[in-house]
Amino acid sequence: MPKKELGPPCGSKCRLKCSERITQEEREHIFDEYWQMGDLTRQRDFISKCITVIKPKYQYKVHNSNRGPKHAFSFEINDCKRRICKFFFKNTLSINNRPIATVIAKKNERGFVEEEKRGKHGKQNKLSSDTIQRIRDHIDSIPRIESHYLRQQTTCEYIDGGKNLTDLYTDYQKDCMDSGVEPAKIHTYRKVFNEEYNISFYVPKKDQCELCTIFKTLQMIKLWSKTITSLLVMTFRQCCLSLKATFLHYKCKLNVCNFTITELSNDYCDYFVWSEVEALRRANEIATCVLKYLTKRATEVNDNNLQIVFYSDNCCGQQKNQFMFCMYVYTITVLKIKSITHKYLITGHTQNENDSVHSVIEKAVKKCLRSGPIYTPDQYVAIIRTARKKGNAYKVKEMCHSDFIDIKNLTEACGGGFSKNTQGETFEKHEGSDQVNIYYKTSYTDADFKEIQFYKLFNRSSRTRPNTNLQNYQLKPLYQSRLQLSERKKKDLKSSLDNNVIPQSYALSYYNNILH
Repeated sequence: MPKKELGPPCGSKCRLKCSERITQEEREHIFDEYWQMGDLTRQRDFISKCITVIKPKYQYKVHNSNRGPKHAFSFEINDCKRRICKFFFKNTLSINNRPIATVIAKKNERGFVEEEKRGKHGKQNKLSSDTIQRIRDHIDSIPRIESHYLRQQTTCEYIDGGKNLTDLYTDYQKDCMDSGVEPAKIHTYRKVFNEEYNISFYVPKKDQCELCTIFKTLQMIKLWSKTITSLLVMTFRQCCLSLKATFLHYKCKLNVCNFTITELSNDYCDYFVWSEVEALRRANEIATCVLKYLTKRATEVNDNNLQIVFYSDNCCGQQKNQFMFCMYVYTITVLKIKSITHKYLITGHTQNENDSVHSVIEKAVKKCLRSGPIYTPDQYVAIIRTARKKGNAYKVKEMCHSDFIDIKNLTEACGGGFSKNTQGETFEKHEGSDQVNIYYKTSYTDADFKEIQFYKLFNRSSRTRPNTNLQNYQLKPLYQSRLQLSERKKKDLKSSLDNNVIPQSYALSYYNNILH
């Protein structure tokens, strides 16, 4: 609603000459006092006091006319009533004809205005606490995931699947009918969903930042890689098995994790895939995938001139941490790699070539779902291998729990504490030699790298750090066996098997091994 403002007075042609009877200052004072009442009943009483019925000496009425009596308007100033026209009256109070007509209609024979009866009839339909709680229980039963790129900035959760709020309300109605309970109206369901929960139906694919308008005016510079330099982008992604049964929207599904490394100059992509029973999605798992890629890449060169440049987002729990940098130090020490540079894309501009890879795979998955559901992770692997129709096919590495390395143990063996300087700044570049030097900068606008000197890794000795020779260090496995699923997820997967939503043949070949 727009703010109430004092209207203009009547013109010089007014028969009552209202502007001469009441000054502008007096009008402003009346306007302020009227709206400061803050009570509808008091405002109506004030309008009623300002209106009087006119009884003309002579009156001529048209036959069968319903025209009511005439009214005069006035303001009382210093115990003196000053008559004014209706236009002047309405503009001074900043009202229209409706409040005046209401007061006239509600005024009784004794001159009192009837009280406001809205909301006092006692027939309001009040929802019981059980009805509201049933709506909450239904919303809580929907599996949700957090935002991967924005979880440090927002607590919003996302519902996986193609449903909207109307679909959820339809499922809620069916649930109430099965239980013999009267469902609430959709506007009540929507109110609880929007006001008590921070849930969205889609994950934003592109982020924005305040530098976007600046970048649009700049000339883009293309980076060309040398023969001994490998420019790569890395991205982590999580999906779940896709089934078509409606009730499965409220059941937990088996998650499948994948980590992608794309070489920008060679049209090559390594795709690491594992399910949640094989490993989690933390720094150890991501660093293991990068280590396997670097190991393979180092075997393809004959000299020690390989320079690696990584681009990624700013996820601290996965690739922007001391464990990843310790793995880089280890890699430079034991492999034929001269340097590793890790650059973090500016927030709001983390889109990269891996997004195109994921888009191609998502289209292939949607096409596959037209012919039937996806029951097991190996079906995803088959889709990924054949998703790309032009260029090099994606190289898929199926990761088992025994493939993952305990990078955190390696960090402890190196002594740790080198991923941040005394001001808590993180590093962006690592170079290896007999004495490892770590170079870093916290902004792309900085001209030079700052340096942190790391301890010698070849038979070094220090009172404050362990004596470790990284060339002879034996990497330790991260897991000894498969991981256990949560009890709720086990229950939901068993329910899908018992209802034959997942065929029994898959139970014998895959699910019996992970549900026990």
